[in-house]
Amino acid sequence: MKNKRMFFVLSSILVVGILNGCGAGTNTVINTDGKHGGVEPDLPKQEDVVAELHSSIETKEENNSVIVTYKVKNISGKLKELTFPSGLKADYIVYDLKGTKVKQYSDEVSSTQAIIEVALENNEEINTEFNISDLTNGQYKIEVFLTANEEEAKVVMDLHVKDSLNFQGSGELLGQIDPHSIELLFEGKEEAFQLSERAMQEYSLLIEGTRVSFIFTESDIGQKTIEKFLIE
Repeated sequence: MKNKRMFFVLSSILVVGILNGCGAGTNTVINTDGKHGGVEPDLPKQEDVVAELHSSIETKEENNSVIVTYKVKNISGKLKELTFPSGLKADYIVYDLKGTKVKQYSDEVSSTQAIIEVALENNEEINTEFNISDLTNGQYKIEVFLTANEEEAKVVMDLHVKDSLNFQGSGELLGQIDPHSIELLFEGKEEAFQLSERAMQEYSLLIEGTRVSFIFTESDIGQKTIEKFLIE
């Protein structure tokens, strides 16, 4: 009887060892209903995920503007299909050092609502150039990205504007002199400002007697022109 009991104990240990060995290296998925759902697949590590699109931006200052060139290249080794919900294929946002949005391209332009499908061959590029003409001197952060449903290909970089002829100002709006100019109480004195085409359109949204903020330029003879109003 003693020998039979010893044999049973050894057999039990052997069976447990075999079961543990069979389960090594797998993770069992438990469904929310408490039942076993099979073997959990090994997920790829983050460093193993290879980007299919390579994006980059270049910036330069020229003629009182910041020119931003945005490039997106297909490096997937295969055809890449992209679907754009409108005619605007790329967009940008400029932030100040506080993280406040200064401007966004799609806020200022109109685009068609037709869906556009693009088949990007391997090593083929999408090139987009933006001309930003109303930034004052200072430090910013710019992010540029595709508007495609499948890929964003976002690039973020610091932007240092140092050669701008734009200035930011504010004053009390006294009234309109003619369709092309207005009068402001600016830095303690009444002064006439010319209006750009954009500023003329925005003027209808303003109320006389209120304080307004704006971006302006100044000519060699001291004539100030409001390029745009900063309307929240």
